Amino acid sequence: MPTPFPLRQTAQTSWSGAANSKFTTSDTEWRCTRCDKLLGVCRDGRMHLRFARGHEYFVGFPVQATCRGCGTLNQATAAAR
Repeated sequence: MPTPFPLRQTAQTSWSGAANSKFTTSDTEWRCTRCDKLLGVCRDGRMHLRFARGHEYFVGFPVQATCRGCGTLNQATAAAR
């Protein structure tokens, strides 16, 4: 069973254009709120995540991911409209 991380700060973002969210003008790329590293791409109402060595995932919303660059926990709550 995975160990939860209840003390970790979560950066709350939404695809609806929240003031603190970091998205491209087309609202398809999901980027880290701290370092602007690409975390995922929204495709067909789901988030496409890709990692090293060929690991790829399509996940539903809400989605959380830890930035591989700075360690910030990011969250996207809804798909692009």
